[in-house]
Amino acid sequence: MTCRLSPVCWLHQDELEQMIRELFIHQLRGRGVPRIEGIAGAPFSIYHGEVSGDSDDPVECCWPVPDDQADEIAARFPDLTLRTEPAHQEAFVRQEGPGRWRSGTQVEIAIETLFAWASEQQRQPFGGVRSVLIPNPADQGAGPDCEFAVSLR
Repeated sequence: MTCRLSPVCWLHQDELEQMIRELFIHQLRGRGVPRIEGIAGAPFSIYHGEVSGDSDDPVECCWPVPDDQADEIAARFPDLTLRTEPAHQEAFVRQEGPGRWRSGTQVEIAIETLFAWASEQQRQPFGGVRSVLIPNPADQGAGPDCEFAVSLR
């Protein structure tokens, strides 16, 4: 089981980066919320619909927190929701180089590839597409690496 702090926001694509920066960098990291080591502690967003310039579907921005400190941390952020999810498998695709994906088309292909692979493996994706931000000190200021993932049944 994993605990995470998260708000669900209705956002357009052009609002997403600012929301993530404000929540992950200024509000949570800036106020000393501890990080879980490794990929399990990587912040991520779950897209519960299409987010574009024309569509403002819900996005859940998630910050994993240590299970034994979850209630204490959540009490410091009453505007965020503490959620837990059971352990599960995920399929993912990571970008080729550090920093951002180069184009929206590249992102679309990556996500389509995830769903095609899941279908070929007779696995059922659930819970929305995740965008996982993976800290990479070797990026030299290019920002975190990013992968897209889907939870599998």
